[in-house]
Amino acid sequence: MEKFLALVENALQIGATDIHLVNGLHPLYRVKRTLTRDFNIDVMNKYDLEGLLESLVGDSLELVEQFEQGKKLDLPYRVNENVRLRINASMAAGVPTFAIRIIRNMQIDVERCRLGEILDRLKKYHSGLVLITGSVNSGKTTTLNAYVQELNKKENKKIVMLEEPIEYVHESNKCVIVQKEVNSATDVPSYYDGVINLLREDADIAIVGEIRDRQTMDAVVDLAEAGGLVIGTMHTRSCGETIERILSMYNPNEQKAIKYTLSNILKLIVSQKLVKSNKNEIIMVPEVLVSNSTISALIRQDSFSISEIKDAIHLGKERGMISFEKSFTKLLKSNIIDLECVRNNVETESYDLILNMMGGDS
Repeated sequence: MEKFLALVENALQIGATDIHLVNGLHPLYRVKRTLTRDFNIDVMNKYDLEGLLESLVGDSLELVEQFEQGKKLDLPYRVNENVRLRINASMAAGVPTFAIRIIRNMQIDVERCRLGEILDRLKKYHSGLVLITGSVNSGKTTTLNAYVQELNKKENKKIVMLEEPIEYVHESNKCVIVQKEVNSATDVPSYYDGVINLLREDADIAIVGEIRDRQTMDAVVDLAEAGGLVIGTMHTRSCGETIERILSMYNPNEQKAIKYTLSNILKLIVSQKLVKSNKNEIIMVPEVLVSNSTISALIRQDSFSISEIKDAIHLGKERGMISFEKSFTKLLKSNIIDLECVRNNVETESYDLILNMMGGDS
């Protein structure tokens, strides 16, 4: 365990977000999205990794049985009051392997993360459904918690957060903030159970850490229809794909009803990418869909089209919509990123459009 705590300390000193422990390799840290090996710590071997797993599981027969049956395990670990770990253990070639997320409980620097404009948009909504989307490690959790952090300074709201796991711990200031951990023996067994109970908790704002299945989506829709503000995340890569994913959860005979409901409750979708700037900083690039009569009509039509949603975003600049292409073009013109960054983060069609946009003001 001493070896483990030493590498955690090293990771904290260099600003790592993740630690990876693999049999036969030196420990690896992810720093600004790049993996770096720690040659100052010996190569991890089978006995190191098995010993670490035993130390983390301790005397819990339930955890031992869970790992033996599923060959995977998610564990929280508290380093100190400001640092916690989200540990995923799994098996590779018969040996435990670990992916460890470092969670620092600190104030989110809204300006450095370039979140000011997005947070201003989020603060405008008091009811309905708002979605923050993106692939894994696209900053969704940071955006959600920055939103709560900023509301907590000025607003008088009750915010209930469902998270798996809790990453930032918020102390109630102006707001009353209730944080519940999903898949925890002491809180709620699933997102669905947590959302269902929110109908009785008199919350002004419900934060749903992840909407991943039909059952949870049904509960979220009911909560939004009841008049509350629900802000959730989904693992989708664009605003259009997000709507398509929701619709795909429903059977053909249910499509008309869910399209009508979604067109009424949906307020905003922010889809995010994280990229590395010319100064080697991680910054967020957004696509923003603001629901209006045009978007509602596109959702309700018989044959849903992602490309039509994308076109509507391009044409909706005056209504506050922002395309990925526009966001990347703005960063390019400000010399915050370069063309290689763009090429690595968008499809060929979008890249060509961005090159055309660089020649004008569109």
